[in-house]
Amino acid sequence: MRRLIVLSIVLSSFAASPSPGAERPSVPATRIAGKLHVDGRLDDAAWAAAPAIDAFRLAGAREGQIPAESTLVKVVYDDDRIVFGIWCSARRPLRASLTPRDRITDGDHISMHLDTDGDGQRAYIFGVNPYGVQLDGVLTGDPDFKWDAVWEAEAQRGDGAWTAEIAVPFRAMRLPTHATRPWRLWIRREVSAWNEVASWPLLVESQAGGVMLQAADLTGLDGVNGGKNLTVEPYVFGALLGTRAFDGDGVASPWSHGEADDAGLDVQTSVTPSLALNATINPDFSQLEADRLQIGANRRFPLSYPEKRPFFLEGGEVFQSPLNLVYSRRMSDPDWGLKWTGRIGGVRTGTLVVRDAGGASLAGVGAGPWGLSQRGTWALTRETLPYGNGQGVGLLFAGHVQDAEDPAAGGTSTSNALMGIDAQGRFSDHWSYESQAVRSESRFDVDDGEGGLRRESPGGAMWVARLNHSSRGAEIGLGYRHVGEHYRNEIGTENRTGVDYRRVNGQLNFFPKAGPFQRLSLLQGCLLIHDHTGRLDYGEFTPSIDWALRSNQFVWTAMQFMREHWLSRDYDTPRFHVYYENNVWRAVSFAGDFDAGTGVWYGDDDASSYSVWQETYDLSATVRPTAWITVESTANHLRLANHAGDPSLLSVWLVGAKTTAQFTRRLSVRFYPQYDSDSRHMVLNGLAGYVLHPGTVLYVGVNSGWDDVQRREHLTSRQVFAKASYRFQR
Repeated sequence: MRRLIVLSIVLSSFAASPSPGAERPSVPATRIAGKLHVDGRLDDAAWAAAPAIDAFRLAGAREGQIPAESTLVKVVYDDDRIVFGIWCSARRPLRASLTPRDRITDGDHISMHLDTDGDGQRAYIFGVNPYGVQLDGVLTGDPDFKWDAVWEAEAQRGDGAWTAEIAVPFRAMRLPTHATRPWRLWIRREVSAWNEVASWPLLVESQAGGVMLQAADLTGLDGVNGGKNLTVEPYVFGALLGTRAFDGDGVASPWSHGEADDAGLDVQTSVTPSLALNATINPDFSQLEADRLQIGANRRFPLSYPEKRPFFLEGGEVFQSPLNLVYSRRMSDPDWGLKWTGRIGGVRTGTLVVRDAGGASLAGVGAGPWGLSQRGTWALTRETLPYGNGQGVGLLFAGHVQDAEDPAAGGTSTSNALMGIDAQGRFSDHWSYESQAVRSESRFDVDDGEGGLRRESPGGAMWVARLNHSSRGAEIGLGYRHVGEHYRNEIGTENRTGVDYRRVNGQLNFFPKAGPFQRLSLLQGCLLIHDHTGRLDYGEFTPSIDWALRSNQFVWTAMQFMREHWLSRDYDTPRFHVYYENNVWRAVSFAGDFDAGTGVWYGDDDASSYSVWQETYDLSATVRPTAWITVESTANHLRLANHAGDPSLLSVWLVGAKTTAQFTRRLSVRFYPQYDSDSRHMVLNGLAGYVLHPGTVLYVGVNSGWDDVQRREHLTSRQVFAKASYRFQR
């Protein structure tokens, strides 16, 4: 580990700066007097004097070509807001819908990416579609649309074009206290009918580093100030519950009735324009819709679920690192929490402290006992120093202290701590690297084999080094990761310990100038995982072909040659994999993912473990009969058998169909049934929602559970609930 720390520092200190290339484009934001009325019409006199951005070019397969549709954007600002005026030609019918907020990426839309720090490391995303539906998020690596802010957008659809205005208050963003660099701006427009993505400036996908390193300078904003921002957001939740059971003869017991209620408070304030402090009491879980069902049968490793709670989502990107060490749903039942995120000088900083009632599964945290977490305290801090052009070094510290289960009986608390250092950067426009080294220290009790407990205090290390090359014609990725035998991370996930990962990926890209294919890629992936004795624990060799058709269709085919060690035996598990996606029609789009070949039945011992035939199907379809109704259906299937044509040893279907009626941008109704054939259980979720803006919402819903009783589905649980929250902001 010491070697990797030294290597990280050396790489970050001596990595060659990428060649400067062409001078970065620049556009001024025009100062206006008074308030501009946001209605999406672009008829305000303030737009006349602002310079236009119109040199959009295609990204992707036809990189640098002139797009089929023209786009024009202007930027103005006043004392409190930055405002974008947008004009988009539309020679083909628009492919867009009246959908819930942030659900516009599968249709026509345009988005502004604003890097207020000007260092190319992070950006806010503000987008809109032709129906005025908003999209916001944060861009660090891949875009994350879980972040929400309060801002304005309106759009107007006309003959052969649509227009929009986006107005973002400065206080919705974190601004540098003393700006030393201009902001950066990157604009992305997607036109589904033409299968085109156009951007300004042109995004050269073969360049190493993040998107915002290629963004333009947005000048003229040196004097703006977000000011102090105070947000107070209380919520209340109430539900009426009912359950009943059935005996062996199918006779129902009387309904058992109950009530549930909850309330909490989130507060956010600006310590400085670039640093925010969040506090929460009993944070809102936002579990208005159940997590999407996942197949848990015959799995070697535990399932994971996405974070949905606003307190953990706000500023969550600050805690990201090359090894993705944080899985915040380990903090399952917080009593209270404190967090600050933002910048102090040139350092991007984030600190989180949560007091938690426990009850989360610790499955997959690495070495040592798993079980359930106890009441305790979580702490996490991440500091990152960006410098140069897309380079940076970072530190991460995390800790989890669990209270003694029975202090009166002499019980003592258990703990887990994590310390890490990382570095990322570029050697040139095409070569990039990232590295991270982490040390864990733990203290927990284990069974001593004599009816008592023995205290253990193991320490473990994990480190990674990755090197990547990217050009238009070829991509190469090399990686090595070591996980120590005693490594444990209770705030994250690590399924294997005492292993070394070696990964090599290669890709050749071809761009035919004619014919049905827009891009053809030949890919080769190789992954080897060896344990500390040198034995192969898992190996995978995957040649594949990826086709992108001009007609909005995508195909990926692969042959996976795998060997897996389970308990004391090796299993060869070759499988064929094909994925197909069709977006030719806006009214109906669909995708299918099929995998078939040899698998492993994971028994408790060698005698009950053996090779099986395995098939998996993941099917999805989206139907839009009107611009305001969307039906999203999914079907996931796992089948195991002794041989391909034999009767099933295991056959599980998960089926769901979510229907959303979006009457206005604020008012919607949703109906979502999901069925699990393994447990023979169906969940029905109905929800009516009115969202004035993020944080100010009213929801009323019903949840029902249906279970199989003597081969018939019977209603076994029902719930009627309401939730309301209001965001006070000044």
